[in-house]
Amino acid sequence: MREILSSRRAPGSTSPVSQATRGAGLIFVGGQMPRDMTSGEIVSGAAAQARLSLAHCLAILEDAGSGPEKVLRADVFLTDLAAKNAVNAAFQEVFGAAPPARNLVEVSDIGEGAIVEIGLIALE
Repeated sequence: MREILSSRRAPGSTSPVSQATRGAGLIFVGGQMPRDMTSGEIVSGAAAQARLSLAHCLAILEDAGSGPEKVLRADVFLTDLAAKNAVNAAFQEVFGAAPPARNLVEVSDIGEGAIVEIGLIALE
């Protein structure tokens, strides 16, 4: 049985996949958060967008009953792979020296004002 969970803590997301789905003992989370929660303005820069998107996904994950310590893998979609270092730095801010495995994928368009969209796979 799949269970879809929406985050109540991040209503400003523009992601079409801003939710968590449970299955086979894992939780799959996806979302992007290019807009500042206070001003509603699109933030500029890969580091800022990576931090917002990661915080957004972790809030959904926590609503689903899991946490950052249970994250196994992250898929990160970027419009420009030059943002790789900024994304990696944002992950290290949250996860420390041993962040989860990441798959960085370059895509041409991933949504309104977004250069970073993150998907997480975590244990329940």
